[in-house]
Amino acid sequence: MKKEIVALLEYWEKEKGIERHYLIESLEDGLLTVYRKKAGLPEHIKIKIDSETGEIKFINAKGEEVSPPNFQWERIAAQTARHVLIQKIKEAEKNTVYNEFKNLEGEIVSGRVERFENENIIVTIGKAEAILPYHHKLPNDHFKIGDGIRCYLLEVRPPSKGNYQLILSRTHPNFVRKLLENEIPEIKEKIVEIKALARFPGDLTKVAVYSKNEKIDPVGTCIGDKANRIKNIVKELRNEKIEIVRWDEDIIKFIENSLSPAQPKEVLINEEKKEAVVIVNDDQLFLAIGKKGQNVRLASKLTGWNIKVFKVSEYKKEENISK
Repeated sequence: MKKEIVALLEYWEKEKGIERHYLIESLEDGLLTVYRKKAGLPEHIKIKIDSETGEIKFINAKGEEVSPPNFQWERIAAQTARHVLIQKIKEAEKNTVYNEFKNLEGEIVSGRVERFENENIIVTIGKAEAILPYHHKLPNDHFKIGDGIRCYLLEVRPPSKGNYQLILSRTHPNFVRKLLENEIPEIKEKIVEIKALARFPGDLTKVAVYSKNEKIDPVGTCIGDKANRIKNIVKELRNEKIEIVRWDEDIIKFIENSLSPAQPKEVLINEEKKEAVVIVNDDQLFLAIGKKGQNVRLASKLTGWNIKVFKVSEYKKEENISK
């Protein structure tokens, strides 16, 4: 029995990083509960376990060792030890995961695809398991067991919540934000600032950037020589398109920039309603609106303004802008 306890303690301490004193205390409490219930152990008798030898001692109020109850105590102790350790180890593992990963919440983590549960992906990150839910995968994500994977650590749940504590995402806008920070030193060093970001996962992301240093071109800095910086991110995102635009404190200029690659002819704004009417030449209409309306919708999300696009030949100012 003593050897079994020591072996269990050593295994879980080494393999799972669970502190031995926590397991010892849990085991002592578990044994006390059983003996008081099954063998009528008096309240003043305590149980102490030697962390090195695994020896179980019954101690009275004076601190003296007394004989154990005549209640098949070795067998009961063995059964209780297994049960308590299994329960406490599960609790301790969850606490360990929470403490280890809470500070990484909101960061990119790397792991390995362990298995699939329904359409969700279970990912091993160190000694912990995380879940990448189906709705947080990119449309073009195709992984096999054993594949490396990078994700945004969306949430670290407390031990009491659910089976999986680590929730991952590859569709969250901040996944792109963190990829940009990791790929572009000027962003990490605050030389270039990401002012806004809007995303349709798997299709298109627009990023508005700015630099206080007038000698720095924030757009060119992010794109990189021959677009190499953006290419690396696009590859990670399974060919999701990334558009970098210049942020401007002048909302009209910012709206114009946000509709890139279109080149608006005129922008009319209603500041009270945060609405904008953008007039474009006829040949610019498709560029401004984009495939399935994505370009103008992302521009609206990026700027925080409701943007409507009209071509010159159809627009009538008095019918489309509130004064």
